Amino acid sequence: MTTDDVEINTDGELEYVEGTNELYTGKSETHYDNGNLQHSGQYENGLMEGVWKYFYEDGQPYLNMTYKLGIMNGLTETFHQDGSLYLKGNSKNGKRDGMWTTYKPDGTIESEELFKEGVAVN
Repeated sequence: MTTDDVEINTDGELEYVEGTNELYTGKSETHYDNGNLQHSGQYENGLMEGVWKYFYEDGQPYLNMTYKLGIMNGLTETFHQDGSLYLKGNSKNGKRDGMWTTYKPDGTIESEELFKEGVAVN
């Protein structure tokens, strides 16, 4: 079996090995036509688990998201095309929770927004 037998599933639904009722556990990776990594992550018992990393076609980081039992839980980071940090915040049970900060390409803070259970509170 290869990771080609598994499709990325980001909504908390169970992921099975294609053509079976076996829950998938293992690495998931895709690549751009140029060979550069497009994404990498891990499934555990059919659910996204741990840090999933996504990349621009040129290899620069695009997005890091943390999952627990298939739901976003933990740190999320999005990056500008040049690799500098664009957005940083935490999620809890699939919803934004705590301070989410947006950065300009030079690294200075552009905005901050506080969330509680997915709702902006400031």
